[in-house]
Amino acid sequence: MKTNAILIGLLIGTSILFNACTIQEDNIGDVTIIEGSGTSSEGTITLEGEISEDLTLNSDNVYELVGGVSVKDGATLTIEAGTRIVAGNTGGVFAYLAIEQGAKIMAEGTASQPIVFTSNQSTPNPGDWGGLLLAGKAPINRGTTATTEVANLTYGGTDASDNSGILKYVRLEYTGGKINEDAEYNGLSLYGIGNGTTLEYIQAFNGNDDGIEFFGGTANLKYAIVTGSGDDSFDWTDGWVGNGQFWIAQQTSVAGDKGIEADNFSDNPGATPFSNPTLSNITLIGAEDGDGENKGIEFRAGTKVQLYNAIIKAFPGKGIEVDDDQTLTNLNNNEIIVMNSIIDNENSFDLDHGGATVDLADFSAFYNYTVDGSGDPFNTAATTIPDVDPDTEEFVISGFTGTYQYTSAIDGFDNFDPSTLGSFFDAANYVGALGEDDNWTSDWTRL
Repeated sequence: MKTNAILIGLLIGTSILFNACTIQEDNIGDVTIIEGSGTSSEGTITLEGEISEDLTLNSDNVYELVGGVSVKDGATLTIEAGTRIVAGNTGGVFAYLAIEQGAKIMAEGTASQPIVFTSNQSTPNPGDWGGLLLAGKAPINRGTTATTEVANLTYGGTDASDNSGILKYVRLEYTGGKINEDAEYNGLSLYGIGNGTTLEYIQAFNGNDDGIEFFGGTANLKYAIVTGSGDDSFDWTDGWVGNGQFWIAQQTSVAGDKGIEADNFSDNPGATPFSNPTLSNITLIGAEDGDGENKGIEFRAGTKVQLYNAIIKAFPGKGIEVDDDQTLTNLNNNEIIVMNSIIDNENSFDLDHGGATVDLADFSAFYNYTVDGSGDPFNTAATTIPDVDPDTEEFVISGFTGTYQYTSAIDGFDNFDPSTLGSFFDAANYVGALGEDDNWTSDWTRL
């Protein structure tokens, strides 16, 4: 599938050639490794079953997942930079890779040699296989532990610093196999993952469901891009309280829903711990997929949040929507913060589907810009978003196919330094995910 290039600077990742190898059939724990078997292409190595002992996948080989492949408690799966892993479905059973509680994945690619999970089809499509699932022992709000909606994994616990390993320079393509009307795989599912886990430089590309979703936990995510998601680009629920910086969502006209869908817990919006992440330098670029409903962000089901330095643009529905009484109460209590951000959307802000009384007076100090000034509570400093020559290193916006780089050198729009939010956050003297001299998407991502 070809997607439209909306952000200049999001470069197609450098292609990497992977050499096949010849080995004998072997067993590592309960996982079977077979050369060129089943539906695999000649020379690939098939992985199926359970990995109960340490295993390394090296970049000289191409690996194929068949069915559910699970790394068990106590085992570590190491994946070398440049390794390619393909997957599909066999008899309607979608392949996936699951890292269970107590297990680890050590997948450290590089910008020039990313680790790629992709479809095994010659003409790939969204939903060709399942996805990557990590289950940890960090707190959630639907009980001490719970069971995942796909793959039947246990997740949750009491260890906020739980460590499920490292994902770095990893690309997940054509995920989102649909099991039924209620269950689909995401690109990357993070179930109760702790903040001892490293999650950096991750792309979900052309998935059928959500790109990256947090189910509770305390995990932090930096340098993430979701391109062409069939549903929401980023999603959280179950009491996620981690941090995020430098995220990009890029919708296409093929399919999509929200740039961010944010829940606390739909069955009990007041459940604790509340979802309450802190995010900075987020760029969400929408597209019309035919239903007119795509939204930049929907805060609902009791979530809390602190959001700084964000850009929301080109969604045919709302820029930001706040739903449900508990969420509106959180907004009223200054527990939903949107600050130093640009909502360049026809419908920039909407309070919907709730009866709580909301006082938006405090937003007058938050320095947010919107596309128009017609009674919009976010319009605190300007009636329109101005265009400034990028050579001046000031505020820049140049349309859907232009460069999105912001330094907010406008009267009334103060710079906000995200490094003041805590040690996780880097200093970034601009709004949005891309700085003028820091295109972290180069080489390893694709459009």
